[in-house]
Amino acid sequence: MPAQETSGGGIVHGPKASFNISAPEGWVLDNESGKGQDLPCVLYPKAESWSKAKTVMYAKVASPQWEGVNAFVEWAIQGMKAKHGIPKEKIASGKTKDGHDYFINEYPATKTYSQWERVGYIQLPQGVGYIVLSSRDQASYQKDSGALEKVLKTLVYIEPKSEVASGQEFAHRYRQLLDQHAEAQIEPLLTEWREKAPDDPDAWITSANYYFNERQTNISTKPPGPGDIELTDKKGKVTGSISFEQVEGSKKRSVDLLEEATTKFPDHLDIWCGLAFFYQESGDFENELSTLKKMVAYTREHPAQLKWLKGEPLSEPADKFVPEKLREYGLYYAKKDNPEDDKHWFQISTLTMQQYPNYAEAFNDAAMYHAGIHEWQKARELAEKAHQIDPKPALYLINLGNVSVEMKDFSNAR
Repeated sequence: MPAQETSGGGIVHGPKASFNISAPEGWVLDNESGKGQDLPCVLYPKAESWSKAKTVMYAKVASPQWEGVNAFVEWAIQGMKAKHGIPKEKIASGKTKDGHDYFINEYPATKTYSQWERVGYIQLPQGVGYIVLSSRDQASYQKDSGALEKVLKTLVYIEPKSEVASGQEFAHRYRQLLDQHAEAQIEPLLTEWREKAPDDPDAWITSANYYFNERQTNISTKPPGPGDIELTDKKGKVTGSISFEQVEGSKKRSVDLLEEATTKFPDHLDIWCGLAFFYQESGDFENELSTLKKMVAYTREHPAQLKWLKGEPLSEPADKFVPEKLREYGLYYAKKDNPEDDKHWFQISTLTMQQYPNYAEAFNDAAMYHAGIHEWQKARELAEKAHQIDPKPALYLINLGNVSVEMKDFSNAR
């Protein structure tokens, strides 16, 4: 008997919606056999198995970007057209056990796809559910296809109780309050969000960003500075300015929240980088560098399962993604073009060279730092190292040549 086989019900979970279905008479529901195919809820006739049955069913929730059933079905039909051809649309329709609308499309076998299939699509609040019935031959399809609608009639939507769904609700309410300029209600909402969704990183990220960007309006007789609004009298004479200054204590609150978030969600590199940015904007390089070092230490120990914005996996391997992020922080200081900030640039480049010795850009940046203070021998060693790691960029070779010229080593400059 397959693992977790039952003639009763099973819950199908999705990021925004979930539902419960039951196996019709003569069928079993199995929560284990399809997991290797990302199908956590499969059904097949009794006395048969998922791998050998001539007709099977499986239930899923569409990806979170799909909230409307018609848009999802249109996209699915377009994606399957080459293989499945054009389906027979809405051969049946009805309501689930709890009153949600469904309809069924039929996908007969084609020259390029031998399976006979029909799919029931269900419109759920903030999501789309679907159940696929698939048969290996037409005879099995004709015998078993009625089972799909029997399953649809058992479906019951489950109200979202998950952290994800709860977080989405809080995020929606937060955006509404921002639009309404209801500042007095925002802070209590953010506190409630963190308390009721303690495993939702967005609760901490949103709270920290809110406090970091919190500003108060100040009207004064001071001349306007960058970003201020100029005040004039009737004759056009400047009389003062309106400035927008950070609320006292809000910067510390934002930093404290992200510090806490790095301990709760250390695999979220966007949180580490956000904290480093807060320190950077506050002029606190020591803590910025310390944060970047801690991020690197964590990623070196846990290179797998690292996340970026919205919990998405990194777009590149960690040993490429992380040094490029470090370089962005270094270039912030390089562009300031003053001796003190150049040292900060070099410190970040040094961290990158130590931890990512195959990242050529860090060695080239360090070479340019030493060239800037006329330490030509060190600059050449680092420029040679950058070129050795990655011979392709012409810039590395040009920099190496320029350093050699400064050293009056004209034979190596050519």
